[in-house]
Amino acid sequence: MQQHALSEQIGVWFAPALTKAKRTVERSNHLRLVLLSLASILGCTLMLSPLILLATAAATTLYLLSHIQGPLDWFLAGALSCTSLFFSILSMQLCYSRPCTPSGVPLREKQAPLLFSMLERRVSHFGIKPVERIVLTPRAELILQATPSWPIPFFHRYTLCVGAPSLFFISPGQFRLALAGAFAAAARRQNSVAGWAVQAADDWAIITRSLEKHPALYARIFLKPVSRIADVTETLSIELRAQLQQIQSRWVLENTDESNAVDYLANHVVASSFLEQQYWPMIFKAAERCPTPVVKPFSHFELILERTLTEDAAKRWLLQAQASLDARHADLRDLLAVLGIDHLPWAKLPERNAFHGIFKSNAILKNLDRYWQAMVTSEWDQHHRSFCKKKTRFEKLRERAQLQSLRGESALHYIQLAAAFLDKKDAALVYLSMYKGNQDNANICFASGREMLACGNSQMGYEALQRASELDRSLAIRAQALINGHKQAWLGHGNNHMNSALTA
Repeated sequence: MQQHALSEQIGVWFAPALTKAKRTVERSNHLRLVLLSLASILGCTLMLSPLILLATAAATTLYLLSHIQGPLDWFLAGALSCTSLFFSILSMQLCYSRPCTPSGVPLREKQAPLLFSMLERRVSHFGIKPVERIVLTPRAELILQATPSWPIPFFHRYTLCVGAPSLFFISPGQFRLALAGAFAAAARRQNSVAGWAVQAADDWAIITRSLEKHPALYARIFLKPVSRIADVTETLSIELRAQLQQIQSRWVLENTDESNAVDYLANHVVASSFLEQQYWPMIFKAAERCPTPVVKPFSHFELILERTLTEDAAKRWLLQAQASLDARHADLRDLLAVLGIDHLPWAKLPERNAFHGIFKSNAILKNLDRYWQAMVTSEWDQHHRSFCKKKTRFEKLRERAQLQSLRGESALHYIQLAAAFLDKKDAALVYLSMYKGNQDNANICFASGREMLACGNSQMGYEALQRASELDRSLAIRAQALINGHKQAWLGHGNNHMNSALTA
């Protein structure tokens, strides 16, 4: 009890000092860089400690063996020999522990000779280390990824990760600019102290994942301290990393005309938003019916893109990104402000995209389909199992609803599941039934009213939301916002319809 009270008192004493130190670190980029570098140097010393201790123990053993004077010297020499053996095992495990490079479909020069020639010119122009691998990935990215050869943030191997979907959103000229921007960012990381510090912070995260997958004694001993170093460096490098991440986009925007630069930036935003908010949810919808991933999302990507991407959706995603409502583009507004760009217009998809400018056929996309299918097997299975559970739950609730009125959590679950398993007309009947049977439950009234508005049952939707406001005043603002938004949307639709009729 006394020790606990003493520890609390010590915490109270040091709290102001810790708060002041934290604020000082947050305000000073230079201090953060110094602390980040010290943390990485400490981590390097820790990871190399088996080699350092092995060299020390071996040298001491050789010295004792050459100056033996009695039994105690023999005992110390034997003990140090055992210690040397232990550290030699750890050192061997260090040497054979190799962090994995980024995964994807590897490209050979005969598949994309133009890409390899561009690569050679960029390496020579920016004076960076050679790129060992080029992989095609299922993501919207074009980055030069550095991976440490051993569990220390030095001696990197470089992999160019080319996101196949992004190639369908940009022109060949924009791809060349983006590739040069990626190499400019890599050159900054290789040739500056801040770049090395941020790269080391990224390396510690890679090293941590590598040790988690490695069963060796070396990994078990160093996993916890390395994970702590990774957490510290991640926290200290947030702002420095954000500054370096803008280098690629800045290089593109500063080395071409404004129109082409704005189109490239807009295409990049739309590509990532299309994948995350529309394409992948649509693809994983198939998991509801099929227990294994047999769909081919890349062989038919261009055709699906042309049929599903709308101008309205692209404009909405651009507005969300510029307003920093999308976490993936949190730094976009600052970047546009620095460059003096007011907004990003949508210029539609290019007539000839970068994929057809680099590859002569779509054969590589079939390899990417197989890679993706193997990569998402567990996630796909999880989606399928989750859908089956929801369907079983819905069927049981539907059977109960036919026999008796559902109340409480059962009614809420029935409302939530109805939209997934019923058409709009039948789902609207469910919402109305749940509202009428639970007019004393604010949450059910609110959920029913919200869904009835979405189904077009305005009168009953307004009534249910108003009832929810009466039962729980904390829901009043949200309910009124839904009602106002629905009325504005309805009026806007009516005005558009009238304008169309007058124009006709």
